[in-house]
Amino acid sequence: MSAAHWIDARDTYRDDIQGVRALGAILIAIYHIWINKVSGGVDVFFVISGFLMTGVLIRQLESSARIRPLRFWGNLVKRIAPSACTVLLATLALGYFFVPEPLWTQFIREVIYSALQIENLGLMQSSVDYLARDLPPSPVQQFWALSIQVQFYVLLPLILAPLLGRSKVSGSPLPGIVAMAAIVAASFIYSLLETARSPASAYFDPATRAWEFFAGALLAFLLPHLKPGAALRGGMGAAGLLALLLCGVLVPATQRFPGYIAAIPVGAAVLLIVAGAGGARPAANRLLAHPWLTAIGKVSFGIYLWHWPLLVFALEYTGSRRPSLLLGLAIILLAVVLALATHRYIEEPLRKKKFEPGRTWAPYLIGVAFLTPVLATAASWHYYIHHTITARMHDSLQQAHRDDFTSLAEQQDASQIPHDELIAVKDLLPDAYADGCHQDITSPEVKICTYGDTSAQASVALVGGSHAAQWLPALDAIGKESRVKILNITKSSCPLGPLADSDPSCIEWNRLLIEQLSLLRPLAVVTNSTRATRPESPEHVPPSYVEQWKKLESLGIPVIAIRDNPTFDFDAATCIARHPANALACSKPREQALAGTDPSLALLRSLGNLRLIDMSEYFCTPRTCITVTNDHLMYRDAEHLNVPYVLSLTEKLDEKLERALPNIFACPSPDARRQTQTSN
Repeated sequence: MSAAHWIDARDTYRDDIQGVRALGAILIAIYHIWINKVSGGVDVFFVISGFLMTGVLIRQLESSARIRPLRFWGNLVKRIAPSACTVLLATLALGYFFVPEPLWTQFIREVIYSALQIENLGLMQSSVDYLARDLPPSPVQQFWALSIQVQFYVLLPLILAPLLGRSKVSGSPLPGIVAMAAIVAASFIYSLLETARSPASAYFDPATRAWEFFAGALLAFLLPHLKPGAALRGGMGAAGLLALLLCGVLVPATQRFPGYIAAIPVGAAVLLIVAGAGGARPAANRLLAHPWLTAIGKVSFGIYLWHWPLLVFALEYTGSRRPSLLLGLAIILLAVVLALATHRYIEEPLRKKKFEPGRTWAPYLIGVAFLTPVLATAASWHYYIHHTITARMHDSLQQAHRDDFTSLAEQQDASQIPHDELIAVKDLLPDAYADGCHQDITSPEVKICTYGDTSAQASVALVGGSHAAQWLPALDAIGKESRVKILNITKSSCPLGPLADSDPSCIEWNRLLIEQLSLLRPLAVVTNSTRATRPESPEHVPPSYVEQWKKLESLGIPVIAIRDNPTFDFDAATCIARHPANALACSKPREQALAGTDPSLALLRSLGNLRLIDMSEYFCTPRTCITVTNDHLMYRDAEHLNVPYVLSLTEKLDEKLERALPNIFACPSPDARRQTQTSN
């Protein structure tokens, strides 16, 4: 039985759908540039993609008696790869001039992810990566949506082939409709749950977005059977257009997305598609079919790809948070011009190119031809950073033991900071990260690795979150010199004492941690004494810290607690790269960063096992907490210390540890220490 009996297999061009695309692209650009909220335009794109691509496969089944995935994918490669790779290559070239050096590694990584159409997966990982989740958006972040679309395109023929085959045999669309509805329902429920649990990663999760695509696919099955009257279609068109225009206005900026709220733009797209099908079009769809809108709709893909890097580079160049009205309009105009040029000189010539029958592989060669320069350029740049610059910085870390960066002064000019240090600052991490010993945010397992003098019997445990782990480079050196084993037991965003905003796994990790420490019996536990990681709250000692210290006291284990370092509301290393002639723009008044007196001092009388170390004199002058000293970066981001700076503090920390517990850290003489450092 022909598929046309139960599914409309005609290739009917819908200029009003092009208008919906145009409106979606315009809304995305406006909200990105001036409003900084979700517009719903991307969700509309997803529904339309599901609807149109399902129609393509239905027509393929009608004409060829079967679905041909390789041909389907090849046509998409020919359609998507040239434009996407052109934008990526241009962005990569401009990024060298506009992206600050500390962000190069992340930028290049995201270009590679975008070229391979896995940018959304990379952003999902970054959203739960404590060290990456606060990085500013990259110039290629818009590729997350295209990545999800491509992932959907890969799966669609594999899912539709058996469904359409079954429907064709039975002569009924019911099997396909039921299966599509089940996918929509399952994905929507997952989106509700995951958006509530982890909104940052849910935003980029293909599983939370799948229902939007399959809502469009389901509509392709249902549309031939929907026969609304003219009045109803008029109401549907008006409601759909109004919902699309007002979605971004009505949804609060704090609303978690996608979740249930994504039903507004999805519903808007569905209503507009149904309203414009068959018979005289209602007013809303006639408006969307206006020649100007359809012309923009044809290049909406290019507008979406081009507007974002133009916005990011413009903000970087001007140093502003939001563009002015004039600059924003210039960004949109330039995005339209570039999209038109890409469409005319790249997309259209390749789209019209015909291949001999049987040469299914030919479109893939086009994809490879455009993809290769992007990957080769990005990979070469990445290799240079990691195998030349970062390697040089690693080789120079031993020098940091002997360098004295600690005579703090309010340095105005930071233009003499080594270029290598700016580039490699985010790649220089304590060894626990590379060794896989720093536990991630969501896992409760207690990982233990040994540093310092690994053959020593005496051990000291470094315990807590990343603010504890940042002291590992100095403690590792001290352990080697003092013949003490350093046990690294750290977990991202999880101090010794879980906090209200900690991941639930942090509670279990802390419970297991005490059990492990009771077995390990270290001579002392080194951790943080205060919390100064929130600019909006003053430095304090969380009650959960004290609870854990009391548990260690009952075990007879001393606690050496290091006062927390200042936190900034900007990425310190990137700020210095942006303002090398005005380093004090990247500083903070001391009274806004730290309490006047170390808050943990009040606990000394009540806790006999507590020893305190205050290193704030090496972060702040009496007036200012600074981020650069003696032409070296002090921080690698908004709150974590730069590894070379931590190493420069080794001797200072060593002295304070010896005073805190002299029976554990028996420091050799300065001459012996220097001999040890030279031998290393």
